[in-house]
Amino acid sequence: MTTYAIGSVNGNYQTLMQLVAKVGFDPREDRLWFAGNLVNQGPESLQVLRYVKSLGKTAVAVLGKQELHLLSVAQGYAQAGPANTLDEILTAPDRDELLKWLRLRSLIHHDSKLNFTLVNAGLPGEWTFSQALTFAYEVESVLSGSNYAAFLENRKQDQSRWHAKLRGWKRLNFIANAYTQMAYCNEQGKLDFKAAGPAGSQSNGLIPWYRVPNRLTSQLNVVFADDVHFADSDCAGFHPLAELSALKLSTPTEIISVMPQLP
Repeated sequence: MTTYAIGSVNGNYQTLMQLVAKVGFDPREDRLWFAGNLVNQGPESLQVLRYVKSLGKTAVAVLGKQELHLLSVAQGYAQAGPANTLDEILTAPDRDELLKWLRLRSLIHHDSKLNFTLVNAGLPGEWTFSQALTFAYEVESVLSGSNYAAFLENRKQDQSRWHAKLRGWKRLNFIANAYTQMAYCNEQGKLDFKAAGPAGSQSNGLIPWYRVPNRLTSQLNVVFADDVHFADSDCAGFHPLAELSALKLSTPTEIISVMPQLP
């Protein structure tokens, strides 16, 4: 059995099918990990969502920024932007079933046998592995419960720094922001929600989240979606995945990619 981790799909179903074919994915034997951001931007978000859901236990998908945005738009707590391609999902006959399936996804997935950990964006350096799982569960339990709409209504980028004493929506917002929007931060772990582009091109004091000194999860092999284009070639133990690229979770690892099809 082989497991492949796949970066952001962004609603590009046809290109995803090319990638799945290129790696020789066999659902009877293999497994797929999706690093979030399945939907939006591309023209086929509905097809992507239906396909990944149809894979059942053959696939693992963690929540990304785009999934949380979709859930917020569906509840009327966020506006769909002019470049959003979510209407087909929101008007689909199986809309509610798909949205519920999304709400039940995790923010982090770990496989001790493979020794790989999957997240969408990042993992704060001041969290231990046990804390990372516990804090993720705090958000997951709210999203999967009857109070999920209140969480979506109160989603904000109002917390860029972790404090153990954070409570309520601020606490849940930081946890969700870290898992789905973390990219660059300062050496103390304060998040910057705007910085993007190659590592080393940022303003003074900003570093990729995985370069924060004294990380408490340095023993993990972390796979994540590289949607800010770090272009960092020296990040041992961390595996940034470009859009619609796949990482064969083996020793040694192998990257497989295809060119995204233009809409």
